[in-house]
Amino acid sequence: MAKEAGIRKLPDGRYQVDIRPDGRGGRRHRRIFPTLREARYEKNRILARADRGEEWRRQKKDTRRLQDLIDAWHRLYGITLKDSGNRKRQLDFVCGLLGNPVAASFHAEDFLVFRNARLAAGISANTCNHYLSYLKAVFNRLIKLDNWKLPNPLQKIERLKFDESNITYLETGQIEALLSELAKSSRNTLLITKICLATGARWSEAETLHVEMVKDGLIHFVGTKSGKKRSVPVDDELEREIKENRKGTGRLFIGTHIKSFSSGLRRAGIELPRGQRSHVLRHSFAVHFMLNRGNILDLQKILGHSTLDMTLRYAQHHPDYLADAVTKNPLANLKKN
Repeated sequence: MAKEAGIRKLPDGRYQVDIRPDGRGGRRHRRIFPTLREARYEKNRILARADRGEEWRRQKKDTRRLQDLIDAWHRLYGITLKDSGNRKRQLDFVCGLLGNPVAASFHAEDFLVFRNARLAAGISANTCNHYLSYLKAVFNRLIKLDNWKLPNPLQKIERLKFDESNITYLETGQIEALLSELAKSSRNTLLITKICLATGARWSEAETLHVEMVKDGLIHFVGTKSGKKRSVPVDDELEREIKENRKGTGRLFIGTHIKSFSSGLRRAGIELPRGQRSHVLRHSFAVHFMLNRGNILDLQKILGHSTLDMTLRYAQHHPDYLADAVTKNPLANLKKN
């Protein structure tokens, strides 16, 4: 039998494919097969891929661990996010709980087992959804950057559905008691609380305000969660109180004051569900705004929500919310007759 180019019969009867698909100076491809038929198939397959301009070399196995992918994601993309530090800490935390597996061996089932364990430990479905979204985003971004060649192992996992919790807000009497307690302990904490109640600002937005952001009857919030600037009007008394708190320029409040706020809540006898402390003032503003017949579209702009759906959760507190149900039901028709 004539010798076939690119295939050599070995002394033990096996056949070795030995070709350079990219030409004489190109990379060499060698593999051994038990039969000539298998060797020919391999030779033709590799040469055909090379002719089509496709990658024919066997890819090296990706041995990186999940933490390596998280670090790569943060270095290449995550660092540009507004909350990059917090996101990285949460991803590192989840990675630790998962045991930092080899990423190529990390499958959907692994995450589902982990999620069920977290739910059994009392972690909320919403928090577990955050875990899923953050990890999905890591794989999706690295795939887009051509840094990860395999599919996203979490792509087909859906977010958990759960009943929306009731909005926790402070009633008028509770607000009075809280302001009274804060007035006894910390002027800065009292003023931050007032700003949140008057504008619907997040605690972090109010706490990091600069003097120059308060002028002409408006508080200008920048560096917000959405990244968009928004301006909210305040009355003369609050503007004067803010400007008297600190002269010149720079931050209005030095340091952090959330612990002082928590202490004020306890002294005022206000108990809140877990995780509601920092948002209760924002919720209180929104609920009282609607109770006072405020416009839902105005509320959306004040809160800086990107979609109206985010604001509609407060609509139920409007006095006229679904009021037509009383007069336009079939029993009401019977009464008219």
